[in-house]
Amino acid sequence: MNNVTKRSLVSMRNPSQAAELAAWLAILATGATIFLLISLHALSPEFSPSWRVISEYAFGHYAWVLSLMFLSRGIGTWALVVAIWSQVHTNSGKVGLWFLIIAGTGEAMASSYALHPPLSTRGTLHVVFGTSQLALLPFAALLINLSLVRNNEAWRPTRRLLLWTAGFPLFGFLSFAVYSAIFVFPLGPGAYGPGVNIGWPPRFAFLTSCCGS
Repeated sequence: MNNVTKRSLVSMRNPSQAAELAAWLAILATGATIFLLISLHALSPEFSPSWRVISEYAFGHYAWVLSLMFLSRGIGTWALVVAIWSQVHTNSGKVGLWFLIIAGTGEAMASSYALHPPLSTRGTLHVVFGTSQLALLPFAALLINLSLVRNNEAWRPTRRLLLWTAGFPLFGFLSFAVYSAIFVFPLGPGAYGPGVNIGWPPRFAFLTSCCGS
């Protein structure tokens, strides 16, 4: 029996150890996601972040970095589910966990379809998967964190941090939605170009979702 198999068996017999390993994986994967996003700005400066959305890096020379970023995000989200599953005891919290699973699936699948034109079928799937994680993760964070604060004594010492991370992703998502409703949607479906600042709001929403998980 090799060392990898032994460690796997130990983790199965000791759920707390498996949860701890999953927590570290979630932290490392989320950190890698942020690093990869920042690196895309340096690697592909031709895509102005003020009016080019994140997915447009798929049309640059470092599209593989974008795919790796989405995959890393999905892995981090799934790892977070494993890390906290046994700590969430309420129905609302379990709903939040399932939201998190769906969001992680959307993130991972977005990596598979990131290299295709937006109007193609595969490009459309990328948009659908990416939007699902952006919309679901804030509500997952809210439901899970509130469940931990109210129904798990072990998490009470981190109450303030949990409340902040519960609301921060939702604030980022709502800021993006409100900005789009006020400044982008009134311009019509053809609103695009240097004068239409549609780049920073979704980046802010994406980063707040990372901070919340």
